[in-house]
Amino acid sequence: MFQVVAISLNPALLSFLNKYCVKCDPRWQLRFFPTIGSYVAAPRNEDSIDLLFFDAHDIVAGLEEKRLVCFMAPLALRVVITNTVNDDVVLEHLDHFHAFIGPSVDFEHLTLLFQNAEQLKHLPLPGVSRRILASFTHFPVFPEISTNLRKQLADPAVEVSRVARLLENDPVVVSRLMQLVNSPYMGFASETMSLEIAVSRLGMQVVEMLVLMLAIKGASSAVSAKEHAQVIEQALQFGNACRALAKQSNLKRLQQDHVFIAAILSCFGQLLLLQNGWMLDDPDLVAEQSDTVRPDVAISAYLLTLWGLDQKLIAPLLSQHQLIDGTEPQFLVSNCLYLARLTKPQLLALPDAIRQQIARSPFGNAVGIVH
Repeated sequence: MFQVVAISLNPALLSFLNKYCVKCDPRWQLRFFPTIGSYVAAPRNEDSIDLLFFDAHDIVAGLEEKRLVCFMAPLALRVVITNTVNDDVVLEHLDHFHAFIGPSVDFEHLTLLFQNAEQLKHLPLPGVSRRILASFTHFPVFPEISTNLRKQLADPAVEVSRVARLLENDPVVVSRLMQLVNSPYMGFASETMSLEIAVSRLGMQVVEMLVLMLAIKGASSAVSAKEHAQVIEQALQFGNACRALAKQSNLKRLQQDHVFIAAILSCFGQLLLLQNGWMLDDPDLVAEQSDTVRPDVAISAYLLTLWGLDQKLIAPLLSQHQLIDGTEPQFLVSNCLYLARLTKPQLLALPDAIRQQIARSPFGNAVGIVH
């Protein structure tokens, strides 16, 4: 069962939510409150809140009241109803809420929010990761250029020239993308002179994820430009190492791209931690057990699920702490991430059963472990 809470006086919103919970998916239990006070005073259900709607358009609330609302739903997908025309008004709310909608409710958009909330609920996050996420007060805004690019790439026949024209609307991202495509990280033999050639060489999916990484901006001044650049550089180094291993192991080109994408997506949790005042060497960020996913990687998976990215891209992040026996595409990506993190001494120190598993895998020859 899932729980959705609405603090709102908007009859259209309440009607849509009731319709969804009663007719579309009865696994969802709806509770609605006309005021913040009635929400705070209501008895708490044993089940946590999975999806929260707060109507900032019709309900006047101060900063502390909004904080209280969010504090009582720490792991919910939190949605604010507000004036979407004014960017300043939207940004003011997104320190505490993950998404926004206008007073004019769109049922298709609501359905996507329910689906995202369900995916968040099912993420296999360790307890320490959930506790850290519950403490966060800042979440980065999904970049507008990434929203527009996602819409354009929904057309499988989209042309490279159209994608290039869209990206040209953000000269900063284009400049960073061109620097990156001509850097050693990408490994191209000749210099890339035009944006269209860059998009063609990289491929649409890699471009989409690189643009997201380059465009993301923290809403907090807690992240310095130097810290941000260090995280991005480490992510690219890891991505380059993972793709090199995938290529040496004769994985298909599409799988090599997926490995690179998963590697750079793993860094987003570190950016979110910095944005919320954490130090990346904090002892609390060590995995609870050696066979569990690191908190920063788990937080990456949470943020990317929050943004509605494909679970096929996210799943390898949550399993890269272990070697999985199998040749399915998801397992190949996950195992490549796992092996690329290990040094030669660490590989040699693995238990015999794991080494035998590596020897049977496509990665055995590339990492020097053979039958």
